[in-house]
Amino acid sequence: MRITLLALALLVTTLTVLSLGGGAQSLQKLPPATATTNGPVVAELFTSQSCSSCPPAEKLFSELAERDDLIVLEWHVDYWDRLVHGRAGAWKDPFSNPDYTARQRQYNRALRGTGGAYTPQAVINGASETVGSRASEIATLLSAAPHAMAPIEVLKDGDATRVEISAFEIALARPAEIYQLTLLPEQSTSVARGENRGVHLFSRNVVLDAVQIGTYSGDATSLKIEAPSPEHGCAIIIQEKRGNRLGPILGASYCS
Repeated sequence: MRITLLALALLVTTLTVLSLGGGAQSLQKLPPATATTNGPVVAELFTSQSCSSCPPAEKLFSELAERDDLIVLEWHVDYWDRLVHGRAGAWKDPFSNPDYTARQRQYNRALRGTGGAYTPQAVINGASETVGSRASEIATLLSAAPHAMAPIEVLKDGDATRVEISAFEIALARPAEIYQLTLLPEQSTSVARGENRGVHLFSRNVVLDAVQIGTYSGDATSLKIEAPSPEHGCAIIIQEKRGNRLGPILGASYCS
């Protein structure tokens, strides 16, 4: 059977659309937010101090971090660390972590149908993604109808800190994971080498550590956590995960 170039192109396009469409589906259907389940939206930026196109995205996310209705997180990936940029040499991002690269790839398997990664990349509520410097597209994703989130309260309990998570709007198909993130609230860096040599970067809420502290079945949950040190911030996120794919964030809160 002969296949024309036009037919072959249509076939490839169809397969690509099906692949990307399937990858963009949520791991489970979530109801829209209501007045009681309309939690803060989580805006994540995957970036690197070694990436020349990332400074505008970091500036944008520094501005987003001022909003009370958002949880803003900055994850520094490690795949730019080995890039040698001519005489400028290489610059190893001191906040880069291969675990954060793995997180980004898990998102892309779910949202884009590929394990590939790029910077700067923005992920909104674990459910959508775009280039991290595209302010108008990010604004559109942030203003889209949010899915339900589990309300979270982080309370002081004497010398201890307690996390109280309300029951979810619907029964969960599978338990989600609860993470405590240690954050560097503000970071100013003058890059001495690499693609960004001579550039001054200002970052907000750089993730320094991410530790799973429990699981969430959808029932009301209470956990004691270790409070962050005075110079660090903290955030709690609940997130669906299946295999090597990350799903939507089901709840989030700063620790203070």
